[in-house]
Amino acid sequence: MSKRTEELIFYGDDIKIGRFPEETRFIYPNPPIPPAAPASDLIAQALDDPLGTDPLESKVNSRSRVTIAFDDPCLPVPLMRNDIRGQVIAHLLARLEKAGVKSENIRLICAVGLHRKWTMDELSIVLGKKVIHSVGASAISNHDATDPDRLIRIGQTPEGMAVEVNRAIDEPDITIYVNINFTTMNGGWKSIMVGMGAFDSIRCHHTPREWNGVDSIMDPDHSPMHHALSAMGQVVREKYDIFQIETVINNKLWPGPMAGLLSPYRGKTPPLAAKAATRSLFAMSAASPGGIKRLVRNRLRADYQLIGVRAGDVDAVHPRTLKQVKSQQNVSVAAPVDILIFGVPNLSPYSALSVFNPILLRSVVLGYMRGLYAGRPLVRTNGVIIACNPGIEKFHPFHHPSYVDFWNLHLPEFYDPEACWEQLADVYADDETYLDKYRNRFAYHGTHALINWFWAGMALRQVKGVILAGARQPDTARKIGFVPAKDLDTAIAMAREMTTPHATIGYPVMPPLFGVAVGDAQP
Repeated sequence: MSKRTEELIFYGDDIKIGRFPEETRFIYPNPPIPPAAPASDLIAQALDDPLGTDPLESKVNSRSRVTIAFDDPCLPVPLMRNDIRGQVIAHLLARLEKAGVKSENIRLICAVGLHRKWTMDELSIVLGKKVIHSVGASAISNHDATDPDRLIRIGQTPEGMAVEVNRAIDEPDITIYVNINFTTMNGGWKSIMVGMGAFDSIRCHHTPREWNGVDSIMDPDHSPMHHALSAMGQVVREKYDIFQIETVINNKLWPGPMAGLLSPYRGKTPPLAAKAATRSLFAMSAASPGGIKRLVRNRLRADYQLIGVRAGDVDAVHPRTLKQVKSQQNVSVAAPVDILIFGVPNLSPYSALSVFNPILLRSVVLGYMRGLYAGRPLVRTNGVIIACNPGIEKFHPFHHPSYVDFWNLHLPEFYDPEACWEQLADVYADDETYLDKYRNRFAYHGTHALINWFWAGMALRQVKGVILAGARQPDTARKIGFVPAKDLDTAIAMAREMTTPHATIGYPVMPPLFGVAVGDAQP
């Protein structure tokens, strides 16, 4: 038997020690960049010296009306302790008060886009109870991408894309947007145009053409979606004063003693003795009931730290933000591999405080994990992906109702990603039940399931196949287009048959999440 190398591998809600072929190329995340200063100092410095625009205090007075929009709790993954967005907003409120802005003229809006709306308890994870108490719950709301009374169409791009946004951008004297750049997909004009956009605008760039599987939406320099968002943003920029505050966090995920056991970084990985010491802990965890594991997962708070803040004009701020995100997240890799292995925890932005379902598993593997690259993906065209996850069929019926219906009623008839969107988008968008649940009952928009399905489907066309290692429900794996395998060894043997016996193998050791710059691409 050939020699094997041991490494941690996340498998659903469990953590295992996987045994990999000796020739496996292990790719580790960069170590966390330490904060250059306390968070309060970084926030103050950014607001004191904004990029491409005048300081905030010169833009407001005692008569000013202010909208503060902020990213929803889908990010980061997992959610963080003492969320930095709440710290930024607390700092903003103090500055606005000092500048004379009346508290009754300030409103906060969670920029959900087509995501579900959030309860006040859920929003307190991002904002903190102090901010909620300061402004009052009545001044805090969720964006609605479908409410005609709260939307305004302000124009269109030269290509004819409708630019329609929440009236909360039109009504105040200034809109301040507070984001968290968890990946290179986030921030820039995506914040306003998706987070605060109308469905009729969002559907212009959330299509199989823009999410084609060749140009990743995690690679904004080449992504058609980001080019469309930038064009839309210029229409907004001509009419409104948008003051963007973008934050960057490091990848220090695990708190306390967990960090030493579960945080392998490039150049510094836990010794085998430490891995061996965790075997009994992992075995105990694996024996826990699924409900307990989900509870622990949803209550997990990461130890991410603020390493950068930039404020000012969107087009001046975002390139500098991306540069710092890439410096933390992007790892240089010489060449793509034939077989790419992922350990897949039951975590998705769209399962935050909810349930991880098989459609989200498919989009995490093919959209997020495969898509975290600059230039070209880590797995070559017609290569094979191995995803390690049990693949359990479980849905949250209130948060993901259209997911449930698409799964039960429209698969496999609408398996093709383009047919799925072209033939079902209007049906799901106009469905009164989905609209009511999105608007009033904390559900994702009706088309959200279709978006995740076609996103993953377009990427699936670029590989020979995806094998689900450790699949506990083979029919569920097949339903999402994956090939079930009983374990990692079996999956690797199958992947070699699909490629070549001498196939190169890569394993990015996640979490924490990171991207790759393959070949000539800049890290």
